[in-house]
Amino acid sequence: MCPKQLEGKASTPVRFNRALAIPVTYLMLFVALITIISATYSFAIIKINAKANTLKASLAKQSMQQLDDALHDVAWSTGASKTVYFDEYSGSFQTFPSAENLQITIAFTSEPSELALNGSIGKVAYRLQASEYSDVGLFIKGNSKAIVNQSLSMATQLYVEENGGNQQVTLCYRPYALSAPIGSENGKPLNLVRIYLINLSLSQSLLLEGEFNLKTTSTNVEITTKQYELNQTVTSVALTGKMGSCSDTVWLPISSNLDGAFVELEILVCNICIEKAEA
Repeated sequence: MCPKQLEGKASTPVRFNRALAIPVTYLMLFVALITIISATYSFAIIKINAKANTLKASLAKQSMQQLDDALHDVAWSTGASKTVYFDEYSGSFQTFPSAENLQITIAFTSEPSELALNGSIGKVAYRLQASEYSDVGLFIKGNSKAIVNQSLSMATQLYVEENGGNQQVTLCYRPYALSAPIGSENGKPLNLVRIYLINLSLSQSLLLEGEFNLKTTSTNVEITTKQYELNQTVTSVALTGKMGSCSDTVWLPISSNLDGAFVELEILVCNICIEKAEA
């Protein structure tokens, strides 16, 4: 009878260990499930935040376009002003009055080039929060050329660039040039070459976050003139604009005869101040 009693006592711990293993297994599964759920939730939150930032970036671009429209509305009308509202886009708006150094040179056929303008014209930018998409290099309006001769509205450069690991929407202006015959002088055709430029270098130094209003005011228009006398036949004048690493040339038609031509160069600079406005 003793062996049977020993077998009965040995079976009891086995049943106890199996009973203990079942809750432990369920606990491990539960912890693993919670970990997966937490990771999925965190990933979903990141995606939601990224999509929200993408939406805010789109709205910020629209506000920068509205700012460009306001600047064009007040340009060339001294004293004119307009206010633009910026909502909370989780980014920051900044002016750079001393940025964007512009150089313009003028050159005629077989004549050496001459520096016509050299100075900072300023720019403004809205720095965006991190987004799931990158638009770096995208031109919302305009292109990378440093000078244009198509239309005055094409003077805008509104584009996305990188700044400190984040994207920012930058707004600045490049010169617009045109030419036209306007008469004669001393037996030579007289031509007008005119350059238009919007200058933001007189703006306040601003760094704004959250909701705010910006006031754009056209303070004055500066006009610089110079006349060139050419003693040979010419068909065009070359204007070269250089901003940063970009350098481009436009060729404008010139009317002349065997005696040459006169060219009247006019540079019109519209100074616009951007400042913070009271709500």
